[in-house]
Amino acid sequence: MANENLIEKIMNDPQPIPRKVPDYMRKSGGFMFWTGAMVSAVFLYEVVTGLILLFYYQPSNAYNSTEAFLNTVPFGSIILTTHLYGAYAMIVLVYIHLLRNLFVGAYKKPRQMQWLSGILLLLMTIGVGFFGYSMSGDVLSADATDVGRGISGAVPVIGQYLTSLFFGSGTQLSLFHRLLAWHIVLAALIGIFFLAHFFLAEYNTIMPSGKDSGDRAPAIDRDDGSYKPWYPYNLMYMMQIVLLTLGIVVIIPSILAVMPNVPALFSPFPQVAPNSPLAMNVPAYPPWFLLFIYKELDFQFAQGLGPFYATVIFAGLPLAYLVLLPYLDTKASLKLVDRPITVSLTIVGVVYLAILSAWGALEPGVPINNGIVALFYIVPLVVITGFVMFLTKMIKQGKITNPYIGGIVLSATFAGLSAFGIGAILVYSRMNFTPSVLAGLSILGLFLGISLLFAFALIFGIFPPKARKQEGNISKNTYVAYSSIMGILSIVILIEILSMPFGNIYNQSLYGVGLGVLLLIGGVMIRLYRGQYYGE
Repeated sequence: MANENLIEKIMNDPQPIPRKVPDYMRKSGGFMFWTGAMVSAVFLYEVVTGLILLFYYQPSNAYNSTEAFLNTVPFGSIILTTHLYGAYAMIVLVYIHLLRNLFVGAYKKPRQMQWLSGILLLLMTIGVGFFGYSMSGDVLSADATDVGRGISGAVPVIGQYLTSLFFGSGTQLSLFHRLLAWHIVLAALIGIFFLAHFFLAEYNTIMPSGKDSGDRAPAIDRDDGSYKPWYPYNLMYMMQIVLLTLGIVVIIPSILAVMPNVPALFSPFPQVAPNSPLAMNVPAYPPWFLLFIYKELDFQFAQGLGPFYATVIFAGLPLAYLVLLPYLDTKASLKLVDRPITVSLTIVGVVYLAILSAWGALEPGVPINNGIVALFYIVPLVVITGFVMFLTKMIKQGKITNPYIGGIVLSATFAGLSAFGIGAILVYSRMNFTPSVLAGLSILGLFLGISLLFAFALIFGIFPPKARKQEGNISKNTYVAYSSIMGILSIVILIEILSMPFGNIYNQSLYGVGLGVLLLIGGVMIRLYRGQYYGE
C-alpha cells in the first residue's frame, strides 16, 4: 500500500461522498470550513448568468451588443452587473480559501495534489476573469488587452504565436472571437478541475480542527459515531451559505449601480467605447485583480527587464513558492508557532498584494524609482518577519500563554497595511496634506490603532480565546417572532419590486437591491430554522 500511487489508492480504498462532518463545522465560525462551497455557489451562478449573456453577445459588435443587453433585455442590468461582481466575488473567495488552507497547513500530506489543483484553479479563475473583463469592448477592455498583448508578445521565440492564439490576428472580430473562446474554454476547465478538486477534498476528508488532529499531519477526519447525516444537516447549512453568498453578490453591484460617480475601476457598468472622445477621461486601468502585477511593471528595473521577464519575476516567483510549499514545509506540526517562516511570508504577501493594488489604482502607469521599490519590498518583510519571529519565541519560551494566534496574525496584517499605507502617503504628499490625504490618514490610523490594541490584548490575555460556543435550540416564541418579521418583510419587498416600473436601469438596480435583500433574508430564515429544529 505504501508504494501505491494516488489513483491506485483511490481505487483500492473507496470513500463515501459526500462525507458526514463534525458538528463544529456548522457552529459559530464554522463558515471558514466552507469557503470552497462559497466559491462553488458563485461559480454556478456565473455559469447560469454567463449562458444567458452568451445568447446575446456578438463578437463582431462587442461594445454595442453589451450596451444593448444592458439597456433593452429584461433584467439585463441585473444579469450583467451581477455576473461581473460574481466574478469578482469568486476571485476574492478563491484567495480567502487559499489563505485559510495555507494558515491551517492544508497543503501538507496527504493533501499535496489537492493543494496543487487548487493553485491551478486559482490561475484559471484569474484567467477567465481577465478574458471576461475584456469582452465588453469598452475602454478598460482595450487597455487590458493592450497590456496582455504586450506581455504575450514579449515571450521569447513564441511571442507572436501566443499573441495570435490569445488575442487574434489584429482585427477586432478576431480579438473578440478569441476572448470569447478562451472565456468559455477556461470556464469549462474550471468545472472539470473543480470536480477533481472536490473529489480529492472528499477523499482526503475535511481538514479537521487542531484539537481533533492534534495539530499534526497527516490530519485525517474520522467519524466518531456522533456525526449527523449529510441530509438534512449539511444540506440546510449549505443552503444558508449559498443564499447569503449570492445575496451579497447581487446586492453590492445593485447598490453601486444607483450611486453617482462610482470610480471606473469598481463600476458595475461598461465604460465608454475606446474611440469615444470621453475615453481620454478614463484612467488606463487593468482589471483590479491584476493591479498588483500591472503596478510592478511600473518599477524602474522592471521596465529595463521588459514586460515578460518582469511578469515572470513578479508573478512566477510567488507562484513557484506556492507550488513548492508542500515539498518545502514537510514537518508534521500544523501549529502556526512551528511554521514562522510560512506565516511571515504569507502576511508579507498579503501586504504586498494589497498595497500594490491600491498603488496601481491611485497611480496607474506612474514610474517608480528603484530606491522606493527597495523600501517597499524590504520594510514590510523585515518588520513583519521580525514581529512573527519575536512572537513565536515568546510563545515557545512560555512568556506568552494561551495567545489567540489567528487573531494576532490578522491584527498584525492590518497593522502592517495601515502603517505602510500611512508611510506611503507621508512620502508622496511630502507633508502637504490635502483633505483627501487627511481622510485617508485618519482611516488608516484608525485601523492601525485598533489592530495594535487588539493584538496586544490577545497577546497578554486580556481577551483570552473563548471556548467553542455550544449553541442550543432557540425558543419557539423567538423563532416564530423572528420568522414572522422576516416573512412580512419579504412579502413587502416582493410586492414593492414586482409593482415597480421596469423600463430603466435605475429601477432594475432597485429591483436588484430588493432581490439581494430577499436572498439574505432567506439565508437568515434558514439559520433560524436550524437553530429551532436542529439546535445548531
